[in-house]
Amino acid sequence: MFNIWKDILNNQGQNVANLLDKSQNIATEYDTSKEDKSEIGFNLFKIASDTYYRENFHSDVIKSFLDPSEKHSESNRYLHAFIDLLNEDSNKNRIEKSLYLNSKVIRESKNIDILILDEVSKRAIIIENKINNAYDMPRQIPRYFNLIKNDYKVDGIVYLTINKSKRPDTIDWTDDEIVEIKKILRVIPSYDRNGLTNLYENWLINCLELSENVDNKAIIKQYANLIKHLSTNYMDTISLEKFYNTVKEGDNLKTSLSIRNMLNDLPTYLAVRIEDRYRNNCYPFEKVWRYKERDTVFEAFKKDSIYLKIDIWCSELGYRIHFWNPHNEQFNIFEEFNDWHALQMFSSHNNQINNVIRDFSIYEESSLFEVIDNLLICLKNFKEQISTISPVI
Repeated sequence: MFNIWKDILNNQGQNVANLLDKSQNIATEYDTSKEDKSEIGFNLFKIASDTYYRENFHSDVIKSFLDPSEKHSESNRYLHAFIDLLNEDSNKNRIEKSLYLNSKVIRESKNIDILILDEVSKRAIIIENKINNAYDMPRQIPRYFNLIKNDYKVDGIVYLTINKSKRPDTIDWTDDEIVEIKKILRVIPSYDRNGLTNLYENWLINCLELSENVDNKAIIKQYANLIKHLSTNYMDTISLEKFYNTVKEGDNLKTSLSIRNMLNDLPTYLAVRIEDRYRNNCYPFEKVWRYKERDTVFEAFKKDSIYLKIDIWCSELGYRIHFWNPHNEQFNIFEEFNDWHALQMFSSHNNQINNVIRDFSIYEESSLFEVIDNLLICLKNFKEQISTISPVI
């Protein structure tokens, strides 16, 4: 096995280094998204329909919240909370909620996903929903803007996205349109783990707090959980797509498989390193051997009725050292050896008094060896002390 590693590193060392360099940021993004990933659990929207991944589904739900005439009976509360979300962007002109007291909210008017119109103030907000990452149609945003601006002053164009990286496609916009539209364009991701203004935290959660009706609270909470779930799952997809594109380059796939195989073998290698270090230096234990390849076992310290072992389980992340008495569950390690400095920072394993553990990262091999050395010294002294005690006659 280790000769194979040597050959790989000799033949592909630079490839490995290049791939690791390219993949570092991708891996960080992937790990972060995994940590932030939400489980949707029992969710009415997912149970009741298989269309929650479609654009129309989200537009219908968002429209129902925004529309003051809907049966949520919250009047303008949710609409004005949405305007508060848009006003989070201090670089854009502030939208006055007082201009949207007589609003109607329309779905698919002139193909616009959601259109907010106030007939009294003659103001409008255009919402284009890309939560499920649909492509822009040719000149989509300028077409909508030009359809509305002759009859209403457009205060904002909202581009709802699954994440902050998506932006409107401006390749077919005129220079004047780019200047005019970007003044009022807000790109709002559905969720962002880094605190960027987003639909989940800056609108849905606010609506949840503003709601007076318990049924409204339940519906908003369910939809908010769905939005977060879809967004965090999509973050995984983005990272994996980046990695997929990376491994397609040159020999990166072969190198990636080599790295995977080496990581699979790494715990065994770590266990071998411990075994090699202590094979001829394990006293007062009788021997050192490996159990299931990745567990280095110091066996066994025997004196009178005392039987002690050290097991060091290795993983790709590091080590867990067990110091224990497998023959006596009532043997209290901490009480028996309460003056041992070597047992500092150990803790009971699953509340077992006869089994204490301490974890070390893969970077702490030298600290692990120091602890093992100290335990061997303590055990050697303990054995000698027992031997000098004269039996009571």
